[in-house]
Amino acid sequence: MNNKFSSSVAILLGTFNGAQFINEQLSSYQRQTYSNWSLWAADDGSVDGSQRLIKNFSQVSPQPVILLEGPRQGVCHNFASLISNDEIKASYYAFSDQDDVWLEHKLERAVRWLDSIPDDTPALYCGRTKLIDTYGKEIGFSPAYTKPPSFANALLQNLASGNTMVFNNKARELLKHVSNGPMVIHDWALYLVVTACGGQVFFEPEPTVLYRQHDNNVIGNGMALMTRIDNFRKAHHGRKAMWNDINIAMLNLIGHQMTTNNQRRFNDFVAIRDNTLFERLRLLIRSGVYHQQFAGMLTTLSYALLNRM
Repeated sequence: MNNKFSSSVAILLGTFNGAQFINEQLSSYQRQTYSNWSLWAADDGSVDGSQRLIKNFSQVSPQPVILLEGPRQGVCHNFASLISNDEIKASYYAFSDQDDVWLEHKLERAVRWLDSIPDDTPALYCGRTKLIDTYGKEIGFSPAYTKPPSFANALLQNLASGNTMVFNNKARELLKHVSNGPMVIHDWALYLVVTACGGQVFFEPEPTVLYRQHDNNVIGNGMALMTRIDNFRKAHHGRKAMWNDINIAMLNLIGHQMTTNNQRRFNDFVAIRDNTLFERLRLLIRSGVYHQQFAGMLTTLSYALLNRM
């Protein structure tokens, strides 16, 4: 790059009644060591002053700040509306939640990696987070995954939180193509479509985001066992099968863009759901799908055994 800041970044912020924490998030944008960014905030009908705080921020920010009206259909549709908005143009795009804090080097690290990837290759930067509580106290870290990002992994789980994700235009095009259809959540969808179509994913091992855990949504290390038990219980009530239904329907929209190997893998994964016990296990092995954690892989095996995929 001739100019350190030649690549532009559009921050895609989804808001809904986030006034309690949003100023901390907005301030963390200003502290970024990478300054060539613009902020596009889609507000989904806040009644707590969130819109006013964003407007106030726009008056003092040297960077462009644009406030948009969200579709009022939930977080997934709100981010999808930003992805589909043709007025938003940049070299790269960064998802942002309303209640986190970005560490100063977040955008700089993402841009450095994305600049190394050819423009015609879908590319996604993501990574670990440092967990904080409602009051900003550090309470732990998200998992340190060591297995490589891939479509085989994406079929079973999301790799990283959307608040860490920064991606290029090729990745945006893929997500835009499926944004009007079924989607479990926008960040998992992005991981799926990028890997399915032969894109590159980099998982940053060092946290770049302080990820706030609300009192009613604690996922710290102490909850790991209970979370696994709860996930297993939900699977028996059809939650996992429902997610797979949605992901499969979404991926069918881009089937023609998948790599040959990933198309075969996808077909095997789909076939697991409608076969005998022996065939389900054979297809699970042949598909090569894997979870980042051993417990997750055991749970997946149980889904296949019980025909809950």
